[in-house]
Amino acid sequence: MPGQELRLLSLDGGGVRGLSTLFILQALMQRINPDNPPKPCDYFDMIGGTSTGGLIAIMLGRLRMSVRECIEAYTELASKVFVKEHLLPAKKLWKLHRAKLRARFSSEVLKQCICDVLQKSQRSADELLKDTLPMSCKVCVFATSTGTSTPVAIRSYPPAREADDMYQTTKIWEAGRATSAASTFFDAIKIGPHKQEFTDGGTGANNPIQYLWNEAQDLYTPDSRLEDHLACIVSIGTGRPTFKEFGDDLADLADTMVRIATQTEETAELFHQRNRHLAQSGKYFRFNVGDGLGEIGLDEAAKVGQIKDRTDKYLGEEVNFERLSRCAKALEVSEKSDELTYQQCT
Repeated sequence: MPGQELRLLSLDGGGVRGLSTLFILQALMQRINPDNPPKPCDYFDMIGGTSTGGLIAIMLGRLRMSVRECIEAYTELASKVFVKEHLLPAKKLWKLHRAKLRARFSSEVLKQCICDVLQKSQRSADELLKDTLPMSCKVCVFATSTGTSTPVAIRSYPPAREADDMYQTTKIWEAGRATSAASTFFDAIKIGPHKQEFTDGGTGANNPIQYLWNEAQDLYTPDSRLEDHLACIVSIGTGRPTFKEFGDDLADLADTMVRIATQTEETAELFHQRNRHLAQSGKYFRFNVGDGLGEIGLDEAAKVGQIKDRTDKYLGEEVNFERLSRCAKALEVSEKSDELTYQQCT
């Protein structure tokens, strides 16, 4: 596995548009080695994500899929989960909204799809997110605790600073469900020995880059600056959502997604402002197709081709083509420190 310095990957949430994330990542891996694109788990020390970004983080990091394998698995998952027949009727949604808005997609279908992915990867449905393999890619997904209304990391590795009962008990499918609940589309779920509930993330951590940064800081460099040990941090978005996600009948609920979209972009801008020197030195890259994907709703899994076309167009623009090449170079020439990582595995 390459590495003298740390590589981090942050993945936004975004429903079926998570495929855009994967198409960007596929292009990045192909830029590193066109003949034999590497797996992200072999290049990134830590992958973090929220909602669908969390599901992808689990597939790439914990299940060690190639990007091609992940695209196939996620396309199948999205075609079953993000479909209109699994949306609750508008009248029922309005009643729930007046009380306390809950699921908009089927949580049971999502659970079954995650378990199907595990089965096809020759893993048990009860397998833990916990990963004890030395030098493995670390995975953290973010969900919002009902009790504190703050994002919580669910990890494949033991935390650096405090005890984490969920690390010892959380199943892979539970982690996937919990991080998906953070996007307000699925039922809350209780996991862990204390049955901690995770639910509506609202404007929590749809763009988890700062939380991922904090995790890496605590785990790898608690007594020094993370940036001094950083090769590259890559953040990938899913475009900017529009009201179309809920349709005309649900326009009254669209403010939820507006808040999430606003928070996502504000988080990206704030991180860039605070770490402008990292961007200028080729250590921070943010890729996000932007407005081109906004017309594609969360439930429009049939528009995979359109997502691919718009992502390819974005990557084909000169400025983005050049940035992707610089990002690939930053990932390729810098190497991850075995000593730094091993300290956290013992």
